[in-house]
Amino acid sequence: MDEHTGQDDLLILDDAGHRQAAAAEELPALLGGGAEDLLRVAGWPAGILQVGRLEGRFFVSPTRKDLLDCNGVPLRDTRWLEDGDVISGPGRRLRCSLAEGRLRLVSEGVGSTGDTLPPDLEALAAQAADATPAPGPAGPRAETIAAADYRRRHPAAMAPGRRRPGALAIALWSGLAVLLVLGWFAFTAKSVRLVIEPEPELVTLPGTLLKFRIGERWLLRSGEHRVLAEREGYRRLEQVIEVGVQPDQQLRLRLERLPGRITLLTEPAVEGRVLIDDEPVGELPLRDHEVAHGERHFRVEAPRFLPAETTLEVEGGGVAQTLALELVPNWAPVNVTSRPSGATISIDGEQVGETPATLELEAGERRIELTLAGHNAWRDSVSVRPDEPVDLETVVLQQADGRVQLVSRPAGARVTVNGQYQGQTPLTVTLRPAREHEVVLALPGYRNARRTLSVQADSGRRLELELEPLFGEVRLEIVPAEAEVVVDGRSLGTDRVLTLQALPQTLEIRHPGYASQRLEVTPRPGFPQELEVSLLTEAAAREAAIPRSIETSLGGELRLLDVGQFTLGTPRGEQGRRSNEVQRPVELTRRFYLGVHEVTNAEFRAFRASHDSGRFGGQSLNGDRQPVVNVSWEDAVAFLNWLSARDGLEPAYVRRDGRWVLSDPVTTGYRLPTEAEWAWAARHLSRERPARFSWGDDLPPPDRAANLADVSAAQLLPSTLVTYNDGFPVTAPVGSFAPNPAGIHDLGGNVAEWVHDHYAIVPPGDTGTRVQDPLGPESGRFRVVRGASWRHASITELRLGYRDYSDRARDDLGFRIARYLE
Repeated sequence: MDEHTGQDDLLILDDAGHRQAAAAEELPALLGGGAEDLLRVAGWPAGILQVGRLEGRFFVSPTRKDLLDCNGVPLRDTRWLEDGDVISGPGRRLRCSLAEGRLRLVSEGVGSTGDTLPPDLEALAAQAADATPAPGPAGPRAETIAAADYRRRHPAAMAPGRRRPGALAIALWSGLAVLLVLGWFAFTAKSVRLVIEPEPELVTLPGTLLKFRIGERWLLRSGEHRVLAEREGYRRLEQVIEVGVQPDQQLRLRLERLPGRITLLTEPAVEGRVLIDDEPVGELPLRDHEVAHGERHFRVEAPRFLPAETTLEVEGGGVAQTLALELVPNWAPVNVTSRPSGATISIDGEQVGETPATLELEAGERRIELTLAGHNAWRDSVSVRPDEPVDLETVVLQQADGRVQLVSRPAGARVTVNGQYQGQTPLTVTLRPAREHEVVLALPGYRNARRTLSVQADSGRRLELELEPLFGEVRLEIVPAEAEVVVDGRSLGTDRVLTLQALPQTLEIRHPGYASQRLEVTPRPGFPQELEVSLLTEAAAREAAIPRSIETSLGGELRLLDVGQFTLGTPRGEQGRRSNEVQRPVELTRRFYLGVHEVTNAEFRAFRASHDSGRFGGQSLNGDRQPVVNVSWEDAVAFLNWLSARDGLEPAYVRRDGRWVLSDPVTTGYRLPTEAEWAWAARHLSRERPARFSWGDDLPPPDRAANLADVSAAQLLPSTLVTYNDGFPVTAPVGSFAPNPAGIHDLGGNVAEWVHDHYAIVPPGDTGTRVQDPLGPESGRFRVVRGASWRHASITELRLGYRDYSDRARDDLGFRIARYLE
């Protein structure tokens, strides 16, 4: 837009290279050739056309019904504008273009000249009005001098003075003023739709002078207006609204329904409180209480009665409604009798009367007790249900028991009376009078004490018993013979035959230079026990304490491998050998743990939940127990550092110069095995000579020896072993094949494996000098990859000595975990 238009302009007129515009608040706008027209069209009479906008649509309305046409049809009434309409007038036509809520009018000449316009009657009337003298102060009055026919005037007509306007002129001027006001109101008023729910019976705007109503719409000036609405059953609405500057507006108002008048009664009539929608509102009885209309939840709570609840649709609008609720007692009568009578009754520990009695007890489980002098107390429980009477059977009270206080040395003996466990000494037991009772005290390591007792009613006595200890014999055979024996912290020297009480005993066997041993033994009277003990040297004891296998927090098993010397690489004469399999002597000095299986998808997704190992040939590589693939060397290292931190280990890798390197010294955190460690576990450990293949020295492999490119993958891979079948066209769940002699699975199949070392054809250093714990070159683009995979079928790739390399992820390349013992 140029200087004549802005972002808020909705109506744009291009006329003879001159651009004019009108904003929303300036609509409706007059178009014509007059000086007072908002948008001017050269050659058109003044105010010939009005353009406005209502409910988002543009319309035109002619002020002269004989001068304009639209699309060749005379334009005499108001009509909506459509894109492409053409409005023709005297000497010019306007082409209409609608886009993005804006109307653009382009003025064009029609090529005709000399048209004579019909007289503009309204303009002539205005000129006549201008010629009428206006009232003003006395004195000379300016007049326009124009050529006119000479006529002799009567002298009386030439007398000085002022001529007063007639009644007709005043009426015309007043009507014109009213028209001007109405026109001004029509052009400036806004169309406002008042939506009041529910529909009121009366709507007025009492404080607004200029207003005009058409159905739900009002023509109102911008500003504040007071709305008054009424409907029976609703509160009177009296609200001030704000009419904005937009030409078309909608305002929503809502009438508030009057509350209903609720009376709530109960049967029986009791005192209590009333809750409506869980809010307390008053006490019973509730009368003519105002409640908002709608569905309401009523609840009555009264002492000794169950809560009563119901829902009621409150009509509101001042309508009176009555609600009656029947209350159910929350207690029941309970009849209590005894023989003999006169026993004191206690309910839940509180005395409430004497037998016989009828008690009103609150619903629930109640503890009842009857007591009478010279008799044993009777105790029971009774289940009371609301409004359901209970008749208890007559309680026969027994004569009071005698009491015996039992004391043993040592204390803590188990007491039984007539075979029924009573507790531990010291203990007071009650015994029925006038009969015999067998009392037994038992304590481990002591002989049982038995007594037969009888007591008098309501009597008491004390019985003290000394328990007799029991002993057993323990015979020891110890290596070395000079070892010392300690029992419960007491040294017995080199005694080898021990007489000990028949209780659990702690024996410690110790000797300088040896790891002590602790034994738990319980001697058995009459049954001697013989124990053989061989002490381990401290070094042997430390070795025995080292776990041979460990688990990660993800459940992955690692096995401890012994170390030694071997030759890394393959001899020149080995069939399928590659030139990068250079031989060199190596010694591994630090024992290490190695993963029994390759890392699985489930384990890796615990670290990176979004990882997807993918598919190949329609076969999934993404099963939880399948080895993770499509991971780079850096992905593997990031997983291992994360797992180290999770398991409380110091991570083995650190970032240095933008790349991962082993820490110096190397920690016991999880890491990738070195190439030497991988080869040691795959070819040498627990073997008499280096293995050529994971299954032996010859081809073809026996069925199910390892997961290789077999006949099940013939439709997926270009090259397979035509006589071999392992049953898996792609990766197999880890552990699907037998382990090697070191107890490690899948070193010769399933997936190839990342190792720690950078790749070099010839490793650094003198190939004739034995290297200890080699870590490979310090830098390089590629990393070493070892082991065959489900894609491999050639003799070169199937060998355990095969060395590959890569710098990116593959669908047949995974990894396993390693870590140093110490």
